[in-house]
Amino acid sequence: MRLRLRRSAPLVLMISALLAVAACTGTGGVAPTSSAPPSKAAPSLSPATPSPAPGSSATSPTSSEPTVILDQAWATGELIDVATGEPFRIADHAGKVIIVETMAIWCKNCLQQQNDVQAALARLPADRVVFIVLDIDPNEDASSLAAYRDQHGFDGRYAVASTDVARALSAEFGDQFLNPPSTPMLLIGTDGSVTRTDFGHKSPDVIVALAEANGA
Repeated sequence: MRLRLRRSAPLVLMISALLAVAACTGTGGVAPTSSAPPSKAAPSLSPATPSPAPGSSATSPTSSEPTVILDQAWATGELIDVATGEPFRIADHAGKVIIVETMAIWCKNCLQQQNDVQAALARLPADRVVFIVLDIDPNEDASSLAAYRDQHGFDGRYAVASTDVARALSAEFGDQFLNPPSTPMLLIGTDGSVTRTDFGHKSPDVIVALAEANGA
């Protein structure tokens, strides 16, 4: 038995040496065949911008009041456009040049004046000038006025003046403003200024000059 132990001693010493080397290297004596790639840090993400709630706006809309306001009784009274049946007010066109003429279907002077206004309108920017014609004869109605407008091929907003609108015009500009043969006319400027023109016929040149002086 002692002989076998003496003969195996070198083998034992060799194994012990190998175990000692393995303990020092920590590899268990086997070289690694592959290594995992180094882990990468996840990219940093900026905080997400919250989406606007349905029905809301990302930016608050800016509301602005009209720069020109017409608050006279004759400007705020409701009228009915005889061509379209739509309600409107003279004040709805604030910020444009507004030509207002009172008339009656039977008035020949009114017809001549409207023809000359039409000629003037052809020389003025359509998006800056509005022509409003008010029938102030209580015996005339919307259907008759619509037929009159169509018959002569006139542009503009034609309406039968209500009693309140007619009274307000008379109160501010005098009774003669309700006298159709005198061809009454108002010019309302883009700044809201109101001018009653001279009574009597106005030529296309005069109307154009007045409109341009008022901002057309």
